[in-house]
Amino acid sequence: MIGHAKTTPTRVAFLAGIALALAAWLTSASAEPLKLRIGWAQAPTQLTPLTAELMARHKELFRGKDVSYTLEPLRFQGSTPQIQGLASNQLDIAALGPSSFALAVANAHLDGRIIADLMEDGVPGHFITYWAVRKDGPVHTVEDLRHRRAAVNALGTMTDMILRENLRHHGVADTDYVVIEANFANMFAMMENDKVDVVPVMPQFNHDFEGSGRYRPLFHLNEIVGVSQVGMWVARADFIAAHRAALVDFLADNMRSVRWFLAPENREEALAIAQSVTKESRAALDYAFGPGDIYRSPDLLPNIQAVQKDIDQAVEMKLLPSRIVVDPGYVDLSLVAEAKARIDK
Repeated sequence: MIGHAKTTPTRVAFLAGIALALAAWLTSASAEPLKLRIGWAQAPTQLTPLTAELMARHKELFRGKDVSYTLEPLRFQGSTPQIQGLASNQLDIAALGPSSFALAVANAHLDGRIIADLMEDGVPGHFITYWAVRKDGPVHTVEDLRHRRAAVNALGTMTDMILRENLRHHGVADTDYVVIEANFANMFAMMENDKVDVVPVMPQFNHDFEGSGRYRPLFHLNEIVGVSQVGMWVARADFIAAHRAALVDFLADNMRSVRWFLAPENREEALAIAQSVTKESRAALDYAFGPGDIYRSPDLLPNIQAVQKDIDQAVEMKLLPSRIVVDPGYVDLSLVAEAKARIDK
C-alpha cells in the first residue's frame, strides 16, 4: 500500500510559495509590454525620434523592446506643453527644462522625478546656444532690443527664461518688447522676412544662420547661466513605482542608443538616420553627434546642480512663482544607475 506524504505547515508554505511564483511568472509572461509615451520637441537635438528609427534598424541594441516596453514618441512645441500631458496621464515621460520642471511641481502640483539626462548647454567643447541678430540690423546691444520683436519656441521654456533674464539685467522690461512663439524650424525664415529681430539658434539650425553670412551672435547662453541642463526626462513618482522594471529596461536600451549615436564609428549611419527623421540635408546635419553638437551624457546622468542653479536664478528674477529644492525630493537617478550597472558589467 502506497502511503500519503504527511502535510505539514512547512510543506504547505513551500507549495504556496511555488504556486505564487508560478502565477507571477504566468502573469508576467502574458502581460502586454508597457507603452512608453515620451515627449520631444526638436530633433536631432533630442534623440527620441531618432532612437525609434534606430530600433527598426538595430534591434539587437534594444533588448527590452516589445518584451517589457514599446516606444511611442510624441511631438510637442516645447517643454511647457508637456506638463499638461503628464498631469492628464497622456504622457509618461516628458522632456522638460529646469523652469518647466519647477512649474510642473509648483503650479501643476505634479509629484515628478528627474530620471535621466537629455542634453546640456554651455558645456565647453560643444555647441552653445546663442541669440542671433542681423549684422546690418538695428540691434547692436542687448539694450537695443527695447521695442523690438523676439522669437521663442514657447513661453516658459529655457529660451524664453534666459532671454527675459538677460534683457532684465540690461534694463529692458518684459513689457518693453514683443515675444512671438514660433517653431525653431521657422525662425530663420522669420528673420529673413524681417518678422522678428532676435532668435535663439539651436545647433541643428546653426548651418543656415552661419551659411547666410548675414547674422551674428548677440549673446550666448553660457554668458547668462553658465552650464545649463536644458533638457531632462521627467516621470511621475507613481508611474515609476508601478513600472520600475520596464523603465530600467528602457533606460538601459536608451543608454546603448545614446552611446551608439555618439560613437565615431557609427557617424555615417547616425547622420543617415538623422536625415531620415528630420528631412534635413546632410550639410545641415554635419555638426551632429560631434563637437559642434550639444552635450549629451553617455551615462544619462543629468547635472542636478545646474538644474537647481537655473531654477534659483529664475526665482530671483521673479520668472518663477516659487523655489523648489530639487535634490533629493524630486530626483531619482537609481534607474539610470541600475541601467548603467547592467550594460557596463
